[in-house]
Amino acid sequence: MPTRTPLLAVALGAAVLLGSIASGAGGDPTRQPPASAAVLAQLQSILLNQAALQGDPTPTRTLAVAASSHAAEDLLAPGSHEGLAAVPAYLLCAKGHFNLNGGSLPPGFHATGMAPTTLCLVVLAQGLAVTRGSLRQHYPLLRTLGTVQDLNVQPVLTAAVLAELRTVLLTQAHGTGDPHPTHLRMVATTYGAALSVLAPSQGVDADTTPVFVLVASGHFRSPFELPPTAGRPRPAPRPVGTLWVIVAATGGGLLSDGGSARAPDLGQLGRVQPL
Repeated sequence: MPTRTPLLAVALGAAVLLGSIASGAGGDPTRQPPASAAVLAQLQSILLNQAALQGDPTPTRTLAVAASSHAAEDLLAPGSHEGLAAVPAYLLCAKGHFNLNGGSLPPGFHATGMAPTTLCLVVLAQGLAVTRGSLRQHYPLLRTLGTVQDLNVQPVLTAAVLAELRTVLLTQAHGTGDPHPTHLRMVATTYGAALSVLAPSQGVDADTTPVFVLVASGHFRSPFELPPTAGRPRPAPRPVGTLWVIVAATGGGLLSDGGSARAPDLGQLGRVQPL
C-alpha cells in the first residue's frame, strides 16, 4: 500500500550555536567561519555514516567546530599532523556506543582505550574528505577551537509540507484499518538511523539518505500478516497500537512501513514535531 506523494523542498533551519571562545588565531588564513546550514547537513551525513560503520547509527551530542587541520588534530592527539601544512578543516564529534572493528577504520583513523564512547573526525573544508579520526572515551573540549555548532538541527518545515506528510500518514493508517488515528507525529533523520529505532532486529544500516519518520497511534492491522495456509483457517491478526512510515525527504516516496505494539522512542532521532 505504498503512497507516493511529492513533497515540497525542505529548507534547513539555522544552525544552533552553542558558544565560542576566541583561540588567539587572529588573522590565521586556515581558520574557518562557522559552517553554513548546507555544509552542516553534509557534515552530519559524514558523521552519521561513520558512526553507523562503527556500530552506532543513532549517536548523540553530534557537534562540529571550524578550525585549522593542525588545531583539530592537536586537540585529538598533540603533534599528530606530522609536519603537514595546515589547511581549513572541521572537527566533528559524537557520543555513542562504538566498537573497535579495525576493518572498517579509514586511513588515518585511530582507536584508543576500551569500549569507546566518543567518535571524532577531522574533515577538510575543501572537498569534505575525512583525513583523521579517533575512537576514544573522553569528549574533547571543542569550544577551545571556536564556535561550536550542533549538527542535529531539524529542518524547518512549511505548513504545506507538514500537511502533505499528514496526508501520507493518514492514508497509510486508513489502509491498515484505522481511519481515525491519534497522536500523529514526525521526525527528520536518516534511513539507517530510522531503522535502528523502528526495526532494531534488522541490524545496523549505514544508509544516510535523509528521510521523514511518521508515526501514529491507533488500532491497526499488522502490515506483516502471514499468508493463509491451505486447509487451515487464517488466524485473526493481532492489532498493533503504533503505525510507522518512512518517506524520503526528497521526492516523498514511501521507503518502508510497519507496526509495533509499543511506540518507538523517536526522541533518539531528533526533535519530534506534531502533525
